[in-house]
Amino acid sequence: MNDKQLTYTVENGVMTITIDNPEMKNGLNYIGINQFADAMETLKKDPAIKVAVIKGSHGYFFTGGRVDPNNPGENDIYADAIARYTKACNENDKPIIAAVNGHCLKAGLGTVTAADFAVALKGVEFGLPEIKMGGVPMMIMVETMDFLPKKLAMESYLTAWNFSAEEALRVGLVNRVVDESEFDATVQKFVDVYLNTPEELIYLTRKAYRELSKISSREERQAFGMKMLREECLPAMQRVKQQYNV
Repeated sequence: MNDKQLTYTVENGVMTITIDNPEMKNGLNYIGINQFADAMETLKKDPAIKVAVIKGSHGYFFTGGRVDPNNPGENDIYADAIARYTKACNENDKPIIAAVNGHCLKAGLGTVTAADFAVALKGVEFGLPEIKMGGVPMMIMVETMDFLPKKLAMESYLTAWNFSAEEALRVGLVNRVVDESEFDATVQKFVDVYLNTPEELIYLTRKAYRELSKISSREERQAFGMKMLREECLPAMQRVKQQYNV
């Protein structure tokens, strides 16, 4: 069993999280999930970190959790690790960029949907193979159903067929699909958004989107938007004294 399945580094305001577990095609067992939780907890607590980039290795991005079926006692340990990781993700308010540099399967799609931005390497595939593996894509359905059109979602859930990076781009799951020669520079372009924009404006813009996405009616959105504009956005704009050159 690989005891180091994920690493993270912090440099110049950027946390880079690398999933590196080739024995499981970048799937993570309870050890790796706890390491992912470590990274997310550090991201939340460290004020020097402005943005996190999640990437994979060895041809895979992230392919979800792994539980040893021959070890029944592992179920509870794995569930505890998932609960800790989920809590850390839910409590994090720092932006995340998914650098999808390999095939993205199972919970990997959840990581992509949770990210602010996603850049995919041309040739990678996305998929939900749970039903082919004797399971039901229950929890990843929770994370992906709002991001995939119904027909593509049902095809993915029921057939376990993969879909291309270009299809992911077409439906809005990723922002860009680029060749390897352009990949790092494209990811860096999105990183620079967070490094070169006043942090308070980033925070408020992300908060506004998050809150407005929970409101269904246009009238309620207008009311919330006006309240937030008066109470938070305009004062913040005065504080940062942003120069507008349009």
